[in-house]
Amino acid sequence: MNMPTNRYCIKLGGESGQGINTLGILLSKAIKSLGYDIFSYREYPSLIKGGVASYQIDFSNKYISSSSQNCNILTILDPEAVHEYLHSLNPNGILLYDDSKVEFSPEEQGWITQNQIHVIYLDSEKIAVEAGGSSIMANIVMTSFLWKLLGFNPNDLANIVKEIFASKGEEIINKNILCLNAGYNTSEFKEEYTQKTYIPNLPSEKKDSKILTGNDAIALGAISAGVRAYYGYPMTPATSIFKYLGNTYKETGILIKQAESEITAVQMAMGSMAMGTRALTATSGGGFDLMQETISCAGITETPLVIVLAQRIGAGTGVPTWTGSSDIHTAVKSGHGEFPKAVLCVSDIQSGYILIQQAFNIAETYQIPVIVLTEKQIAESIFTVETLPRALQIQRGTYNGENRYEITNTGISPRWIPSFDKKPYLNNSDEHNQASQSTENMDEIREMSDKRMQKQSTLLNNLPEPVLYGNPQAQTVLVGCGSTKNPILDAISEGMNIAYLHYEYLFPTRTQTLLNLVSSGKRIILVENNQTGELGKILTEASGYQFKEKILKYNGKPLFLEDILNIQI
Repeated sequence: MNMPTNRYCIKLGGESGQGINTLGILLSKAIKSLGYDIFSYREYPSLIKGGVASYQIDFSNKYISSSSQNCNILTILDPEAVHEYLHSLNPNGILLYDDSKVEFSPEEQGWITQNQIHVIYLDSEKIAVEAGGSSIMANIVMTSFLWKLLGFNPNDLANIVKEIFASKGEEIINKNILCLNAGYNTSEFKEEYTQKTYIPNLPSEKKDSKILTGNDAIALGAISAGVRAYYGYPMTPATSIFKYLGNTYKETGILIKQAESEITAVQMAMGSMAMGTRALTATSGGGFDLMQETISCAGITETPLVIVLAQRIGAGTGVPTWTGSSDIHTAVKSGHGEFPKAVLCVSDIQSGYILIQQAFNIAETYQIPVIVLTEKQIAESIFTVETLPRALQIQRGTYNGENRYEITNTGISPRWIPSFDKKPYLNNSDEHNQASQSTENMDEIREMSDKRMQKQSTLLNNLPEPVLYGNPQAQTVLVGCGSTKNPILDAISEGMNIAYLHYEYLFPTRTQTLLNLVSSGKRIILVENNQTGELGKILTEASGYQFKEKILKYNGKPLFLEDILNIQI
């Protein structure tokens, strides 16, 4: 197996509800504060409490945006997690655990010996209590011991502990600091442990960077887009958009409304957009299914509508807390009947911030529904970002024509906003003529259908081609969208001699760059986080090209950096 270079990976494992996420955020912030770029990735079960969970942090002195398959240090807070995650350690890795009841099977013991794993047991609960803290603060003891294994200064970790627990009060902060110092300075630490850690050198200059999740970026983009209302119904992994906007509503003035269902949420969003107020809703697969009729209604009434579809793996309820990109077809084919729409696909912080703004501009300019795809791997993972792109100029489209559905060369009719003038306004989901009156006249039905679909062609002509990354002379070209971009670009950064064709605008679909690569004799490989190659089918439908090689992963885990590095080229 090809191993990543110039990056280091630590993983925390324990029982879900044991504080793994808090410790992961603590370490992510602390490592970032040293000047490293980080990428943090969570695995957790679809339960309120119980089961095992993990938090993985990759860090480097250069930009990274993907997870490694294996880690260098595994810190375990629960016996079951030892058995779940042991084999995720790299050879010569370190296993740190704090439960004396852990018993390794003969197979596990043999694997530990074969891979020269250094096993460290630490009675963290005892250390925490003796330091003046409570048994629950054993987590901080383990974290500070890990921090010493990494060779970092305890003051840097203490600063973030104070920040994380600021709302808990001075007494709790002080007890956590006591436990931190006790864990860092325990006599259980041996200098030989540090010989097994090979940390990337700190960057020569500390960057003024911040850490954000993909959903944070979408929420920030929505604020910059001038969104004035958010209507939602909680559904993983879209919920944190709701949470971010809810936590900032006093500063932004955005109306936040939890509806009783996804149907109500999307209809409220469409109603607000019809009245001229930018509004957003977000959901996942099952909730998006409930929105189909409203999407179709927006299509025929030519009402702008923006929906974030945060994907997870599986049909039905599926596996709510694991990742995948199996709703691409659902988005492109959403809504009954034929009408124009657009589908955009987020891949990282920058695209999350910009594409949600672009979605509103497209929705209002072309008066169509726009679906913005993301996925759990992007939505909930933490990226490092120095600066966000400049916000886009808000484009609201054209206004105040003679007829609401006036036929034009572009298919775009001048838009009416109710109450802007004294003209009567009719908006319903029946077929209509140019004056918005319901019709069953065959000529008018065809005429209005053609008018609406003309917008699809107009939009396609104004969309950019997909972006080609890497070496344009490389013989092997990977094609993908969404989170697949990140391990591929990290592999290119590692020196892998490939190119990557990345799609952000999935529908309507531009294919000239793809066809140029095909005609030049390149080896083309489709890379997707689903079972059937859904992006590939859309590209085939638009271009006629049939993908001969595919890398498809659909077990709930993201594409790791090693998945790309091990492609034979």
